Amino acid sequence: MAKIGVCDDSLDIARDIAKTVKSSFEALSEECSIYVFQSGAEVLKENLRAPFDVLFLDIDMPGISGFDLARELRAAGDGCLIVFVTSHSELVYDSLDFQPFNFLRKNSAQPLSESVPKTVAKIVDRLKQAKMVLIEERTLGSVPVRLRDIISIESSGHYLVYTVSDGGSTKKLVSRGLISEREELLEGSGFARVHKGFIINFGQLKRLDRSLKEAELFGGVRVPIGKKYRQALEEKYSMYLRRRS
Repeated sequence: MAKIGVCDDSLDIARDIAKTVKSSFEALSEECSIYVFQSGAEVLKENLRAPFDVLFLDIDMPGISGFDLARELRAAGDGCLIVFVTSHSELVYDSLDFQPFNFLRKNSAQPLSESVPKTVAKIVDRLKQAKMVLIEERTLGSVPVRLRDIISIESSGHYLVYTVSDGGSTKKLVSRGLISEREELLEGSGFARVHKGFIINFGQLKRLDRSLKEAELFGGVRVPIGKKYRQALEEKYSMYLRRRS
């Protein structure tokens, strides 16, 4: 379950954002716990108890500002997703120093009731891809791998061959298993079956062949696309792109 914090010196605004965040998670059939704060000091105290996965932060707050809070978290090596929510659109470039996940404007033509759900959809995708899984490699034993680092999965007899990103190169991990079972486990996590013997990670996709016969992925990986999978692939990839736009 994702731990979400919302901080704004206006309690009414913080509660409204928190309500929209929670309903957006529920609409995606995802669970989250929401914490509402009026000061950065309260956020830091709770974060020490149990780190947040995501923080929605107002920037202009008395005492510890949103930027101050983000600076302290990043200095401590905290990698939580930060979404700045502010009326000061001129601060968007300054916010980049803190590697924010997104920047939402309170005074935008698009109300927060619309921009927050779109951001939550992207957050859910990111959190799923950041999930750690254990691959029972036939010679190495249990190998922890983040989903986002899995480029493709190939069926080979009674085994699955995982091509995994590894610091600018790729490596292969071989584990017993059925591709149909792995497909079910990865449903909704940004992966798609594109061939009777292949699954790809949309997050690692560079290009789809115009004729939809081949997918080119990072690491120089090329995967064939089966004819029976092409229509479903187009639909899933379009949905994936819409959620990220």
